[in-house]
Amino acid sequence: MELQARRTRRERFRYRHNFTFGVANGALLLLGDTFIHPTLVLVVFVSQLTTSNLLIGLVPALSVGLWFLPQFLAAALVQGRRRQLPWAVWASIVRAAAVGVLGAATAVIGEGNPALLLTVFVLAYACYNLAAGFAFVPLVELSARVIPGDRRGLFFSQRNFWGGVLAFLAGFLINRALTDSAAPLGSTFGALFFGSFAVLSLAAYTTAQMSELPLRRPVRRPPILFWIQQVPELLGQPPLQRFLVYRMLLALGTIADPFFVVYAQEVLGAPPAIAGLYLSAMAIARFASNLFWGRLADRWGNRVALQSAALIRLLMPLLALALPPLLSWDMLAARIPGGDSSIHYAYSLVFVAYGIALSGQTLANLTYALELAGPDARPAFVGLINTMLGLVSFIPLIGGSLVDRFGFEFVFLVALLIALASVLASGLLPQTRGAPGLYRLATGWRRSRAR
Repeated sequence: MELQARRTRRERFRYRHNFTFGVANGALLLLGDTFIHPTLVLVVFVSQLTTSNLLIGLVPALSVGLWFLPQFLAAALVQGRRRQLPWAVWASIVRAAAVGVLGAATAVIGEGNPALLLTVFVLAYACYNLAAGFAFVPLVELSARVIPGDRRGLFFSQRNFWGGVLAFLAGFLINRALTDSAAPLGSTFGALFFGSFAVLSLAAYTTAQMSELPLRRPVRRPPILFWIQQVPELLGQPPLQRFLVYRMLLALGTIADPFFVVYAQEVLGAPPAIAGLYLSAMAIARFASNLFWGRLADRWGNRVALQSAALIRLLMPLLALALPPLLSWDMLAARIPGGDSSIHYAYSLVFVAYGIALSGQTLANLTYALELAGPDARPAFVGLINTMLGLVSFIPLIGGSLVDRFGFEFVFLVALLIALASVLASGLLPQTRGAPGLYRLATGWRRSRAR
């Protein structure tokens, strides 16, 4: 009895310990990412080094595409291993170090050699996203091992809650850092990069402090070739086809994402510091809408949540196209305080819609995929989705070329049409409420292993 009581106390202590450091890790990761937000901070940074919209479009392409790219390899390397913690820690260290190198290069090179600084940025940011994508896999598996199933909802909601609070506050710091447009590049963006490096280093420390009980023996896992062989079977299933088309249309709709803030600066005349305001607006919208999305998904299902998120995503290019001419209308402009700068603040509605839609997509995309595919299909299905999205995520590069040739408004119109197509595609998604695991892969590998 006494031995059992001691074991229970140790388990409770380990749970509280892992919960605390796990929540801190998630919040710090979100804060570190906010200081180098791809579409609100880094596009401003790159736009001060080059006038090429193609290179500006490269920023979110690197952010998303290279984040997805290593996950298939990471899953093959770490799935079923006795320990996940070393993989998560070392990937987190590489992630932080890449941002540290970028901060040092920005402080030293500054505006003296834009071409060299841009090259260092591309290499360091590519390394950062590859490490972040790799770290995601063992971090998720580690969280699943150390947090009981009935507490994971609270665990992840707390990570998002505190991360949202910190991201909101970070927006004001970014606004302050970018207020002085005459300040040298090394002192403004260099400070943001070093801030991100410090926060991400602390996040790596919180990861290392988590306590993992190694599996007694490794779990047998199928060879990579087995999952590759399932791809044609997956693509032949109409429910999975529809979901894949929906997700790819959403990814294609990001063609204009890096140019919303650039448009505000170059066309509407907004100061660089406005990026901090837009970031805070997006963060608070994402944070405040979490409760709405949770209740919507619980009551009506993830399919309705995905449809609603696609509809709100459509508002981004629509608002970007409609607000400037609307607020320049003499009858309306005379009644709005703030004069010419009123458009700069009204334009934040674009990023409010961004935050709300992002919150809904983050909640519903993964959970809908897990409901749609049964346990045997999930690894191959999620891997297939991530691979396809990784390829499609380079669409902002095309957006940059279109901006150079036809202008910002044309790209916003293209994004609006793609967003409308994603809304229509969401109406074809099958309902998964009450019927989880609609599709299961053949289990021939397991039967052959059992023999």
